[in-house]
Amino acid sequence: MPHQKEKILLNALNLAFRDNFLQLASFLKNFSSYSQAWRKLSFLKKISFSPQDAWQELEKKQITFSLLKDSDYPALLKEIAFPPRGIYYQGNLFPQMIPLAVVGTRKVSDYGKIVTEKIVQELIPYNILIVSGLAQGVDTIAHYTAVKNGGKTIAVLGAGLNHIYPASNRKLAQKIIHQGALVSEYPLGTTPYPAYFPWRNRIISGLSRGTLVIEAPKKSGALITANFALEQNREVFAVPGSIFNPNSEGTNKLIQEGAKLVSLVQDILEEFNITLKPPSSSSLLLEEESKIYNCFSPGIPLTIDKIAEKLKLSPADILAKLSILELKGLIKSIAGGRYLRI
Repeated sequence: MPHQKEKILLNALNLAFRDNFLQLASFLKNFSSYSQAWRKLSFLKKISFSPQDAWQELEKKQITFSLLKDSDYPALLKEIAFPPRGIYYQGNLFPQMIPLAVVGTRKVSDYGKIVTEKIVQELIPYNILIVSGLAQGVDTIAHYTAVKNGGKTIAVLGAGLNHIYPASNRKLAQKIIHQGALVSEYPLGTTPYPAYFPWRNRIISGLSRGTLVIEAPKKSGALITANFALEQNREVFAVPGSIFNPNSEGTNKLIQEGAKLVSLVQDILEEFNITLKPPSSSSLLLEEESKIYNCFSPGIPLTIDKIAEKLKLSPADILAKLSILELKGLIKSIAGGRYLRI
């Protein structure tokens, strides 16, 4: 099958250039086919590995390699200025869902954590697919929140799919495979390299109908993703923050420059022409939120310690969920460190 041969040879060419992957595009300009390019490379470098053996490793690991012209190659990604010639993915890309990139700083604040959890949780019932980069901070929180609450998510890597970075996210990556996909343009065996991460951000925004920046300092990979989104004519959203917090300098500037300010989930949904579901005490509550909300009886205030004792959860977890319930308008804080159901 000629088409299958193209995939096998492009994967082999990717492997041959994985130590200096950015040279591959210029090399391929000189050839009309991957077969011709492979023959020339084999002659120049005397490459000894078998393209078929390399392909069998992908099959063994259940990794799909999709060419730009394939039907399973993401339609939105085909539209960008520099789409990958092929992408590797492990899992399900969920093409029927609405993809939204959620990105931000690695050094996320408590405010950024609460906002990321709140927005991602509230987007899940609306068929929104969360796309991010598996980095520490906002990316990790976005992926984890989606997985934990039954949502779908895609992680775009700056290395081969067998090199999860950071290593602390290996378990999360395995969960993502079952509730979404790991995606990379780099072949197996490609190790993380600083130059690959900014360039992979074009894929994060390219896969998505819009990019939401939660927190970002002036110089941030999240802002690179937002700039790619603008170049790709996609929506850019930003969460405002304190003028005293360096993590909000980038997001506040994006808003000044025309990004849509996001304070409620409907700010995103209306751009995608999605109607907000009528609010209720249970419609947008997820498991742990419901447990905490159900601890309250009308008119009877509770302290964090009392709830923690009843549910056997840590006070820190309780506080985070109480903040979300308060933002949803379901409870309110009152004097004495107590909370009351509205």
